[in-house]
Amino acid sequence: MAQSTLQKLKNRWAAETRDEEKLASHLRLLRAVGMFAGSVMLMRNFGDLMAV
Repeated sequence: MAQSTLQKLKNRWAAETRDEEKLASHLRLLRAVGMFAGSVMLMRNFGDLMAV
């Protein structure tokens, strides 16, 4: 019997989060995206104060 879509998603989530190497790389990617978004927001809000 074929697996349901929900079961496939659960299996995929478990495979991605239980493997320590994959989880570490996902966390590094998340941190990089967060720092990029934070720097964009900082420059949009305070960029004119930084101009010389």
